[in-house]
Amino acid sequence: MTTRRQFLTYSALGIGAFTIARSPLALAHDTSSLIDPVTAMRERLAPLGWRQLLLDVTGGDLDIGADDLAAALAKPLPRIDRSYPGFGDFWVAGVRAVEPGNPDKSLLYHALASPTVVADRAGKELGGFPTLAEIEAVENYIYGVVPPSLDELRNRANGAPLGVVVFAPQYQNAPMSVHGRHAELCFARLGIARLGTVGPVYDPKARGFVALDDARPFDFRVTPRRFAPYLAVEMKGASPSFGPQDPQPGDDKLSFWVPIHKLFSGSECIAGLDLEVELRRGLRNDGLAQFHRFLDLAGLKNNWRGEDLENFPFMIKDEKIGSFSTRAGFGHGVLEPRPNPLVTQAQYEGRLLTFPVDGRYTSDPLNLQLSAMQILPIADDQEEPRFMLDAAQNTQRPAPEYINIRHRVLPNGQIENLNEHPDMDAIIAAGGYEALHYYDGVGDGWIEAHCPQLAEDVEEVHHAYAMVALPDFFPNVTQRDLMVWWQTEVPAPIRDALWALHPLALSQIRMAANITLPVGFSLEDTTITTIVTQPQDGDSPAQVPSGPWHVRKTGLPDGSPGLFDPGWDTSQNIFYTDPNKPLQKFMAGYGLGSPFIEDAKLCAALGAYWPGVAPDSTRTFPPDKAIGGAVYPYPTIVPLTDQEIGSEPLADGRYLPWDGVRGPRLITVGNKPVVAYPNAYRVDYIDIVGTMTAALTARVDAPEYKARVLAMEAVYWALGIHDLRFVLRLGAEAAVYKVLQAKSAWAVISFRTVAGDDDGLREAQQATGTELEGPRRYRFHVYRWGKEEPDPADMHTTHLEVLEQAVMYVSGNTVLFQRDGPSWTTDRSMPT
Repeated sequence: MTTRRQFLTYSALGIGAFTIARSPLALAHDTSSLIDPVTAMRERLAPLGWRQLLLDVTGGDLDIGADDLAAALAKPLPRIDRSYPGFGDFWVAGVRAVEPGNPDKSLLYHALASPTVVADRAGKELGGFPTLAEIEAVENYIYGVVPPSLDELRNRANGAPLGVVVFAPQYQNAPMSVHGRHAELCFARLGIARLGTVGPVYDPKARGFVALDDARPFDFRVTPRRFAPYLAVEMKGASPSFGPQDPQPGDDKLSFWVPIHKLFSGSECIAGLDLEVELRRGLRNDGLAQFHRFLDLAGLKNNWRGEDLENFPFMIKDEKIGSFSTRAGFGHGVLEPRPNPLVTQAQYEGRLLTFPVDGRYTSDPLNLQLSAMQILPIADDQEEPRFMLDAAQNTQRPAPEYINIRHRVLPNGQIENLNEHPDMDAIIAAGGYEALHYYDGVGDGWIEAHCPQLAEDVEEVHHAYAMVALPDFFPNVTQRDLMVWWQTEVPAPIRDALWALHPLALSQIRMAANITLPVGFSLEDTTITTIVTQPQDGDSPAQVPSGPWHVRKTGLPDGSPGLFDPGWDTSQNIFYTDPNKPLQKFMAGYGLGSPFIEDAKLCAALGAYWPGVAPDSTRTFPPDKAIGGAVYPYPTIVPLTDQEIGSEPLADGRYLPWDGVRGPRLITVGNKPVVAYPNAYRVDYIDIVGTMTAALTARVDAPEYKARVLAMEAVYWALGIHDLRFVLRLGAEAAVYKVLQAKSAWAVISFRTVAGDDDGLREAQQATGTELEGPRRYRFHVYRWGKEEPDPADMHTTHLEVLEQAVMYVSGNTVLFQRDGPSWTTDRSMPT
């Protein structure tokens, strides 16, 4: 928290936390009226079908082509047709094109901001769509058409503290909104932009940024995130009025900052005041600096410390990570990450930047995961597979949890790739060499608002927490959607052991922002992750979106995972205060892997570890995984197709594995079937930079993702792995780990979708007399595995013994399977 006294000081002097390495962006302050850009928007969009659409939706009552546009936007609209495509979840309480101070009740705002509004009733697509700047213009007009006075705003606050607070706003359709009953403008004090290798592209039809470029499958587009300042009020406890989304136990004792009025420059924002509103950003990536501090604290060999750690690339700052966009169509407050390679060799003072590998540390298997150095050691007192237990949620992450140590720099400056050395494990255990540092373009930081005209009138000032996070391989799958589906729709008998790591969303977690950043984030401010709305009166019926609505990420914390090992978008650290008090946690980007793709392999290999963001690469590598000195298998949970992992080419002959690693192959050795896998210990994503792609995984939407999860579960049940049997024998808690262990005894050789005319499917249906129904049908080839041995001819490949095989066709809970023999059987044992 920043106090009013600090706010006054910083505003007057322009120093301190507000001005550290800042790159200011002032919201445009001029003498034009708020109606002017709305009129300009009307002039552009009206002839592209928007005038007629709004006439049709309102029974002819709303004509945006009227000479007096302001009057047309203000009048009541008694005949809004919510059956019109795209308007199904426009709030039933809305009766005007513009409702002063309330975007949720403003029909024009819904039409412009909702991705469901794309066509007329006949299905003819509109001729153009609004830019972010045009949506922002209408948003500002809604708040400024009848500007409230400060006294009126204080009355709305009911005596509660009033603050200048920065939010990440997003108009969300009903299923993903806070209340879930209608579309509404949602707010989080945490916003997530995403790293990319090429610049951003905004898709006005989808009302969002494009994550990929179809013509450049090995590039990722930068994904910006918009922020905006509001006057907000601090409210105690969860409330049906404002949320938060997904209230949690203990929320009744917490305080939430809730927006009541948007701030922007000019005399039309607050009556009687001419405001100058400015946004500034600060970003940091101090992972390498934190790593070298860890080496000293741990008593390990270290070659860099002191003032060097404040310099690039130990500390990466501000414009090297991202800046506010100056693109006209984006409007104000859009944080745009700088295009960066996914990984870069680090240099300092004109030479390669290295660190000493201390054999006292790396000789202990507890300090390694696969062949990465692990800063977070895992306890070795458990004999059973730990799965979710190894996430170590109550352990500190003072530095990058994983760091690459497989590129040795020789005294002559040459880089030696240890992945190519037969004795790599021995070299790592012995240490005594200089390993090359790498860095990437991720980081975390803050967005702050300045308004000197309000400095005397607010009690508090709160910055938004900003992340420039990793690329997104599933832009159409969100963590919260999976979480809600898992908690409410997945049948209870299969729910607990469906995932190795439960799909919890960051918006559900109560945790402080990074308190090590130089802006005063408070350890007590644990509601910064929540999503809220403006306070609203009364209840309303549940409405559903119409038009082409689908789940997609928007840069709010509902799209990010809420568990950390180390994390995907952010990591965590722990602040120890009193041993008699609960641990206090805070988000910290420096706990992520260094570079991030070092951790991407580890988490992807562990069975949908971060379900909504990381592809499930369990079946790309041998089932047994080395985790902190213990070797135990992970089951496949969300199978990727053979094409998505590169076991099979596309129709044009190309291979497009998401991570650049070709998947396993069934071969014969000594007249016996074995499965040949890439050796996970020697697969190094750093060596194959430029081959990662989301070209195929980005096509997976939420319904397809969920169908794959249930299809994989149906396979396990058909194999006789019934959760209920374990529960009856062991009890619910112990059964979870036994079920996951039993699933892990089987691995997937092949997985693909099949059409109704597939020859194998036709044979299975004829043999069983069972027709697979439904829009999604899959073919699985699975096997029970035995001994693992290295390929004697290739150290980059390992062989796994095949003990038993099964081929299965799945739709819903119906499985047609052939298990080590010619006969086909039907199984419907999985509960629905």
